[in-house]
Amino acid sequence: MFGRFPLKFAPIAATASGDNEIVAAVSGKKIRVISFFMISDTASTVKFRSATTDISGGLPVSANGGVSADSSSGLMETVAGAALNLNLSAVINVGGALSYVEV
Repeated sequence: MFGRFPLKFAPIAATASGDNEIVAAVSGKKIRVISFFMISDTASTVKFRSATTDISGGLPVSANGGVSADSSSGLMETVAGAALNLNLSAVINVGGALSYVEV
């Protein structure tokens, strides 16, 4: 449990330019990201999105480099009923994982 919400985990496995679904939409619930890490095989910029709306700025990642963050109060969240997507600036391989709660 994370507070009163069950902590959930999802893999990050994105390869397509544009939006890649990481966590499917849950009716009436927001997806609040608690932590994430990811590694890219090619230099690129990635950003998290609530469906098609940006909820993070662009995160530049170098070739074979990565980025990570965590916050006990949450890093970002989708609007209720929206999927959590990872948007890639190019066709690349990005792998990692994240933890989240549905609120």
